[in-house]
Amino acid sequence: MKLIKLSANKPSFKTISFNPNGLTLILGDASKDGKEGSSNGVGKTLALELVHYCLGANTPSIFKEKLKDWIFYLDFMINDQQYRVERSADGKKIYLNSEEIKLVDYRNWLNQCGVFDLNNKKDSLSFRSLLIRFARRLREDCVDPLKTHKEPDVEAQLRTFFLLDLDYNSIFIKQSHKKRLDDLKKTIKNWDDDPILHELFQAGNEPKLRLDWLNKEIPLLENDLAQFTVAENYHYLVLEAQGLTQQLRQIEKVIEIGHFQLQGIEKSLQQQSDISRLELLDLYKGLEQVFRPETLAHFEAVETFHQTFLENRKKRLEADKLQILQEIEQKDKERQKIGLLRDQLMKELQGKRALDEYTALSNKLATLKSERVKLQEYLKFKDKLEEEKQLLKEEMLRQDANTSDYVKTDPISEYKAFFQSIATQLYPHCMSGIVLENNTGDNQLRYKFSVQIEGDNSDGINDAKILCFDWLLLMKGKNHHVDFLWHDNRLFANMGSNPRAAWFKFALAQLENSDKQYIATVNIENYESMLEHLNHAQKEILGQAVVLKLRDDNVKNKLLGIQFG
Repeated sequence: MKLIKLSANKPSFKTISFNPNGLTLILGDASKDGKEGSSNGVGKTLALELVHYCLGANTPSIFKEKLKDWIFYLDFMINDQQYRVERSADGKKIYLNSEEIKLVDYRNWLNQCGVFDLNNKKDSLSFRSLLIRFARRLREDCVDPLKTHKEPDVEAQLRTFFLLDLDYNSIFIKQSHKKRLDDLKKTIKNWDDDPILHELFQAGNEPKLRLDWLNKEIPLLENDLAQFTVAENYHYLVLEAQGLTQQLRQIEKVIEIGHFQLQGIEKSLQQQSDISRLELLDLYKGLEQVFRPETLAHFEAVETFHQTFLENRKKRLEADKLQILQEIEQKDKERQKIGLLRDQLMKELQGKRALDEYTALSNKLATLKSERVKLQEYLKFKDKLEEEKQLLKEEMLRQDANTSDYVKTDPISEYKAFFQSIATQLYPHCMSGIVLENNTGDNQLRYKFSVQIEGDNSDGINDAKILCFDWLLLMKGKNHHVDFLWHDNRLFANMGSNPRAAWFKFALAQLENSDKQYIATVNIENYESMLEHLNHAQKEILGQAVVLKLRDDNVKNKLLGIQFG
């Protein structure tokens, strides 16, 4: 693919006719006051953006606002076939070789037009995502040689490997495996958040043991429910039975007290007088020796009193005994009557339960069944997950081994040598190269792949690193037929004049016998500062390569010929 011409429907536009081979220079010239940076804003970067716009980029909002009636044209060539695309600045109309085409169809056409070998390739590879490596448009595209603006690491590595025809399929595979593992973990997390399982895990229960318990408990509950007979007045009957039982306990307590009292009476009745008649007579005679006879009553009277006392006591005890026996008998009859009533109630309650108890039991059974289904699904899924995880790990280990073997073949040796040869011309005393290593880490990135020039933490050397790597893709890259490379001034601005001049010396030498286009936009101050490092012939070639000089002394001398931005 080569660029032929960039033009517009407005006569104020500065048409850019690209040199068919070799170098094309677009200079941004400062105003007469020579103020530093005054050549910025004349349209150098805008020219690059317009090329992207004509090649399927999104419509910038400023185009819609400021360039409503503008139409831009890009003539380009693919495999010796010339094409023209025209696109309105509002993004509404696109014509390819004078035939209107929708943007999505145009992008599909670009994917299939043969600039990149994209047949049957993954969605991550497209004309737009690959072309940016040959024409870095945004400032953020000019930070890393291997990555463009907002490009994920894996996609960046994939596209770079595709353009170098390195092992990009293994990048797909590792990314796919890692994504699958992450999806499985996410699915497990979703299971863990299930209300039933969440409660189970929080309680620290082992799912398999819980399932075993459910398999035993559920049949028992089912059998219990099958034999369940509901008594609608169950609770009333239970309360009544409990009341009768309470009455029985009170009666039994009274009877027990009565029997205790009877035992005391029987014991009292069996007791004899502790003084016999002879002992009482001896006591009486003894008293006669101390007291006068008239003082003491007659012994007979005393004996009569004693006998009378004993007989009265016995009568009273017998009466008490009879009364207690009657009370016990009465209470016993009452107990039998109440006991009979309670037994009848208990018989009626036998085998029956309350409706709410039946409902609670049914609900419990349903809950346990639901939990069992959930656990069975979880354990089945978990087994499947573990099996898949194991297979994935085994496959990833095989992929790691295959990748290690691949890295040992040093597939980048040619690229590394070419890159070093370029970098050495810019920075002869700096170490440089390309590093390829296997990445066995737990991530999606298949390789550790880096491009280095010693000191590339400085902006100038880092920019030079990008220039060198882009040149590598242009000259040594595979799977593409892009024959142009466009570098914007921002990649030259931080370089010293000496390495900048060395870069253009190298580019001119490389382009001399090639069929490639190298397009560079350079501020006049960067351009002139490097001339002192070039010989006459090189200066001549550079001068002849200038196809457009944009100036900021008048808006008519800017790319659009109007005030823009």
